[in-house]
Amino acid sequence: MKHLKWGLVAAGRIAGRFATGLATIKDQATCLAVAARDLSKAQKFAEEHKVARAYGSYDELLADKDVDAVYISTPNSLHAEWSIKAAKAGKHILCEKPVTSNAPELQKVLRVVKKCDVFFMEAFMYRCHPQWKKLLEVIKAGTIGEVRIVQSAFAFNMGLQLENIRLSNPLAGGGLMDVGCYCVSFCRLVAGEEPVSCHAVAHIGKQSRVDEYATGVLQFPSGVVATFACGTQCGTPSAANVYGSKGSIVVTNPWFPSDENAKLIVSAEGKTETIEVKYGRDLYANEALTVAENLRRRQARPTAMTWADSLGQMKTLDALRKSMGLKFDCER
Repeated sequence: MKHLKWGLVAAGRIAGRFATGLATIKDQATCLAVAARDLSKAQKFAEEHKVARAYGSYDELLADKDVDAVYISTPNSLHAEWSIKAAKAGKHILCEKPVTSNAPELQKVLRVVKKCDVFFMEAFMYRCHPQWKKLLEVIKAGTIGEVRIVQSAFAFNMGLQLENIRLSNPLAGGGLMDVGCYCVSFCRLVAGEEPVSCHAVAHIGKQSRVDEYATGVLQFPSGVVATFACGTQCGTPSAANVYGSKGSIVVTNPWFPSDENAKLIVSAEGKTETIEVKYGRDLYANEALTVAENLRRRQARPTAMTWADSLGQMKTLDALRKSMGLKFDCER
């Protein structure tokens, strides 16, 4: 497996988490460079995370010939722009979720990355954990019968921090794009198909102009119905549950699985079984290794989050935003 040298496009909290993950797999990957629009911020990040090179612009990082792959964690509205620039610079790309602001942007990105023949994957780190493979195995085995209902939730109360990108309409923020996308991804993963009907209701803040909390319903061709709740101004326990004709599955820690708490509680026909899924690896490190493994197999298209999966995801998010009456300034 090739030892990948990574460059971080943006130096925020998530980039720090990714850098921390890379530090656990130094024999297989290196965090070589970081870029921010403020050089002092990049330098501070580099010092804190022991990154060799710091740049005061994203373009400078993309011009670094030693960088093999980039991790893009800019605000959502900038994902498409910098994915395209990275592809044209010949860099392999791991781009934070949601991968673009909308489906048309993603279609444009995919045309470019295909033409440039670089790797491109949406960074849903939870999808790289083996608990999801195990979940699908249990469902496929028919343990809970036919899947009928899927329920999920991901929300937190960050307060009305209007300067935060999560509460910015121009930057394509909002609860759905920040955390609701996990719920939508989970529902689509379990259903194994794209929804034919998408409805959402949301509280759209007068100042933020984005959804601050919302609920949604998805209906799939097979008859599966999915519901979810999400938000940045509403505290609720995370949840990911699957209900079938014979039983149910509860995913105890769906979005941040670890060896201590990645468990599936399977109840069917009067019996309950707890399946522990241990992996022994940092979530973000595993995401980086997933990229390396795909490159080792000379696959430009990822396995954890395929291009078709990401496109289906963005189309669903678009439909849900349309239903709740939310449009971003960058789409006008």
